[in-house]
Amino acid sequence: MLATLNRPSIGFSACAAKPGDAIAELGYGNAASEQGRLSTWPQGFLRFGAARDLEFDVIGPAYGAQNFSGVQSHGFFDSGIGAKYELWHDDARALAVDFLYTIPTGAAAFSAGAPTETFNVDYTTPLSKLFSFATTLGTQSSYAASLRGGSSRFFTVVPSAVLTDQWNSRAQAFVEAFGQTRIRPDGGSLFGMDAAVQYLLTPQTEIDVEVQRTVSDVERSHAFGFGFGVRF
Repeated sequence: MLATLNRPSIGFSACAAKPGDAIAELGYGNAASEQGRLSTWPQGFLRFGAARDLEFDVIGPAYGAQNFSGVQSHGFFDSGIGAKYELWHDDARALAVDFLYTIPTGAAAFSAGAPTETFNVDYTTPLSKLFSFATTLGTQSSYAASLRGGSSRFFTVVPSAVLTDQWNSRAQAFVEAFGQTRIRPDGGSLFGMDAAVQYLLTPQTEIDVEVQRTVSDVERSHAFGFGFGVRF
């Protein structure tokens, strides 16, 4: 279960949901910067094992409450669908691909304003009996406003790398570095670090807590969150 969950990391697990399994990943996040604060919940990501090495995903629901420069906004983020396929795995390592597609169903303050397509390559490998390494190399076609005004589509690369310490069968902690090569049509970039602890209450139920720090060319922010994953 710990190896299969995507949350609370930015990158994606290389392990697909097993055939017949349904996994719900839900949580709460609170991010703050010099310009305001944003809370999100329940950060829904629902995964369904469709066949061997193949899962289908539902992205959403996710609701946001934002106070940005004194202006308050509430509403849903964009929802969508996705899929993961394990290209190869052995007893300890795995290689997979993800495709995620969201449509502009959200409120004006939280919607991209156009479809967003993301393609990820995910890989994980052990480093020792306790430590493992995982990485996601993502490419994304997104849509956003530029600093000069107006909105348009742009292409960005979204990499992440995770070092995990699983000191027993029920608990693990990780540190992660992640980035984004462009955050809007006219450029910009983002780099972040996060750390989290995950614990299995039962073989089917996980809980986690996370802290995060990000820096872009326009702002710095910090965040915390908590959540859970349940396999049915």
